[in-house]
Formats: sequence, C-alpha cells, structure tokens
Amino acid sequence: MSKPRRDKGTGSIRERDGGYQARYSFVDPSGIRRQRSNRFETRTEARQWLTARLAESAGGQTADPGTITVGQYLEEWLGSLGMSQLEAATVSWYRSAVQRHIVPVLGGVKLARLSPTMIESFMAEKAQHGRLDGAGGLGPVSVRRLQVTLHKALDAAVRKGMLLRNPCDLADKVKLPASDVTLDVWTPDELASFVTATSDDRLAGLWRLDAMTGLRRSEVCGLQWPDLDLEGGRLSVRRAVVIVDGMPHVKPPKTARSRRTVELDSQTVAVLREHRKAQLEERLRAGTAWTPGEWLFTNEIGIPLRPDWVGRRFSTLVEAAGLRPLPMRMLRHSHATALLAAGEHPKIVAERLGHSSISITLDTYSAVLPNMQRDAVERLARTFDAR
Repeated sequence: MSKPRRDKGTGSIRERDGGYQARYSFVDPSGIRRQRSNRFETRTEARQWLTARLAESAGGQTADPGTITVGQYLEEWLGSLGMSQLEAATVSWYRSAVQRHIVPVLGGVKLARLSPTMIESFMAEKAQHGRLDGAGGLGPVSVRRLQVTLHKALDAAVRKGMLLRNPCDLADKVKLPASDVTLDVWTPDELASFVTATSDDRLAGLWRLDAMTGLRRSEVCGLQWPDLDLEGGRLSVRRAVVIVDGMPHVKPPKTARSRRTVELDSQTVAVLREHRKAQLEERLRAGTAWTPGEWLFTNEIGIPLRPDWVGRRFSTLVEAAGLRPLPMRMLRHSHATALLAAGEHPKIVAERLGHSSISITLDTYSAVLPNMQRDAVERLARTFDAR
C-alpha cells in the first residue's frame, strides 16, 4: 500500500485594487479543502506571506480559524512568546491579561467570528466591572493595556493567515485621560517634609536618594555599591529589579537612555555614607546569616529589597508623616516637576529621569511649562528694564 501523500497546498498571487492578493488552498485535518487569502502593497510582501503559509501547510501546522476558539489560539500564542525577544515582565503581563481577563470573557468565541463590536463590549465591561476583587472597574490605562495585548496577539494571527484583518484595528481605541501628573505630585515643601520625616528611618538613604534623583522604584532596588561613586558624587543606573510571576527578577534598565549616570548632591552623598556604615554594622551582627552580595538596599540580613515591599513601606511612612497619600512613583514626578519649576532645562531633567527623548519629558510635564515660560519672560523683562 502506498504511503499517503501530504497535501502541500497550492497558491497564487495576482494584482488587485492597486495591490497584490495572495491566495492559497489546503486540506485541513478533517479532509476538507479550504482557501485563505491576504492583500499586500507589494508583490514581495505577498510572496513572502504565501511562501510562509505554504511551508506551514506542508508541515501540517495550518490551523483552521473556522474551528479554533479565541481561547485556544491565545494559549498557543502565549506559548510562542517563549521564543521572542520580549522581556520576562512583558510576557508575564501578557499571560496575566490573557488568562485572567481576556479568555474568561472571549475565550469561547470562534477566532474567525471575533468582531470589533465584541472587542468594544469587552473593553466596556472591563471598564465597569473588570476588577477581579469585584470592587468595580479597571482604570483606563489597565483597559488600554488589555486592548494592546489582544491587538498584538491578533496581529500574529493575521501574519499567519488565520485572519484576513485584525478586528482590533476596527474597534474604537480606549481613550486615555490627558496627562495630569503635575496635578498629583508633591510640592517642593512636601517633598522636603517627607525627606525630613524619614531621616531617622532605617532606609533614610533610599528615601532621600529617590527624592533627589527621580529614579524608578525598580532602579533604586537594582542599585549595588559598585554603582556609586561617593567621591565623585554620582551613581550609575545599570539594572532594575521587577516582579515577574510573583518573584523578583533582575533586568537591564527600561531603555537604552535609562542606562545613565545621575549626579548626587553633597547631603545625599553624606546620607549614603551613613547608610553604608549602618549596613556594615548589620552585616557584622548577622554573621553567617548575612546573604552575600553588594546590593545597596537590603533587609537586616542582606536580602535585597523587593520593589513591591518598598512601595508598601513608602505608603506607611507617608501616612505616618501626615502627608498627602501618593504612590511611590510620584516621588519621581515630584522630583521632575520641582526641577522644572525651579527653571531647570527640560533636557537636563530628561537625562536625569532616563527618558528616551526630551519630547516625553515635555509631554509628561506639560502643565509645568506655561509657568516656566512666564517666569522666563519676566526674567527677560527685568533684564531689559535694568538698562
């Protein structure tokens, strides 16, 4: 008996509507012949797509979008992310978004039948009742991140020929509120009050360092003693610590610009010297119980601090100090707005914060800039009037 021959599929490319349509046919696992097509701007793109689809068909990897569900597809997509260049924290977020939010609602829908209206309804439901603890809806940023996750996953389905077009492209995008970060930061006086109130805390060096540098919480937790040049009064940001699947994970800084050198004021240097002295004393007391390492901020036995714990400790200290409650990331924004309000050039602020471009700084802190412009005009006028 002859061995059954695998159907490798057949394909074609033709000009259509000012572009090129690639089409191929294949026999699915149930023995039914099916067709798929996609449209491209150039013949080269069409040929590349068709070649990849025919190779999948020949290898028996072609899935039928008419039978596969959104849940089945997303699980396969998550599995493929292990071979991607994405950071572990990003993959963890995608997994959480898919398994905890998207699949429970849309998982049973046939992939081919997923529509823009379904996606919009899903986003609206998450905005109203999306919190897993049942305490209301998710914020606009969280809902937008769910939409981005779904969009990225379905883009992969389009590239594989499982969908002709990404339905997320036709759905209304979740609108994010205009940046109002400058309305929710501490004033320079409040920032100073926090530093004073925490000056006797075991982690006084951490709180002052963050208030005076604007480092991200993950960057503060990633600092090691070799990163500090106390004689020169500067530090180097070389790594960050993030939480991935409940565990701390050391990673490179967020962007290339995040790998930077930040100047320190003399008082912060003095506080860090005291912190180093206190840590050495703790190390002597701990003896063999001390965890080897060169981490700048640790617990009493040398274990590096988790960023989520640092955030909770920050909130506790803020409450004890009687200050306006703000999440720890607002220390970073408070530092930036204080510099801008004092007349510092946005380029310098962008360099200290590790922004990838000055435009991010200008967009984020736009509410501060009108006052800067007014102050600059007044200074110029005083120069003229003094003549």
